[in-house]
Amino acid sequence: MRTAIVAAALLAVAAPPAAAQRAPDPTPIEEWSLEKVSKMGQEIYRHDVAAWVATDALLASFGAGPPPAGMAGWIVVEDGDALKVRFLRQEADALKAAFDIIVRDGRAGPVEAVNAPLSAGESARFLARQTAIANIGRLRCSRQMNTVVLADPDSDDWLVWLLTPMENDQIPIGGHYRFRISADGRTMLRRDQLSNTCFFAEPPPEGQREGAMLFYTQIVSKGPVETHVFLSIQNQLTLVIVAGDRFYSVGGARIADITDMVDQ
Repeated sequence: MRTAIVAAALLAVAAPPAAAQRAPDPTPIEEWSLEKVSKMGQEIYRHDVAAWVATDALLASFGAGPPPAGMAGWIVVEDGDALKVRFLRQEADALKAAFDIIVRDGRAGPVEAVNAPLSAGESARFLARQTAIANIGRLRCSRQMNTVVLADPDSDDWLVWLLTPMENDQIPIGGHYRFRISADGRTMLRRDQLSNTCFFAEPPPEGQREGAMLFYTQIVSKGPVETHVFLSIQNQLTLVIVAGDRFYSVGGARIADITDMVDQ
């Protein structure tokens, strides 16, 4: 029946690179409840979209001209029921907010020019991002990585993700990192490599996405991780994750253990 459930839907998978055969033994990651995995995956998607649409809006506001000198990145912070993307500028030895854009429901509002110092929390959030980047591990699946920084709901730590972006329209199921960073943003407390190798999956052809699934074997954890939720939402596809002797479906924010159904 395991073969039947896979064959029943269009299954888009990519062969792992040859280098995967020489990969070191997997290092187990910090395990989370499925509830936290789902919540963090949704927040990663929300913050990633905010950074993306705000960046597009800011660049469009400059027209054909270059960005102002000293631009140093951005942070994404909660702003009521929306998100505020703060673009930063280096001034002497201080980081300041240079532009703010409110993103609500995935849509960027107007660009607001500001000249404001960062709060202690905002500075720590940006430092956490920089600390994670400085401590990336051996697995490099892209020349550039996207970043998301969230406050851990269960501690005072920051959680930072370095995310491998899509490449040639292929979906990067592997290649992502999760970091646990101290509250002041300066110390890496833990680095979790969320896969043992790079793994890019071919998406289903246009017009054949309904009912399609991506199949992936997870060997660094006992179940799905938050990047599986993120990718499922981003690509509007269901992922079937095999972890140990268990099967899970990840359909957007919904994670279900389908082992009993598969075994029937």
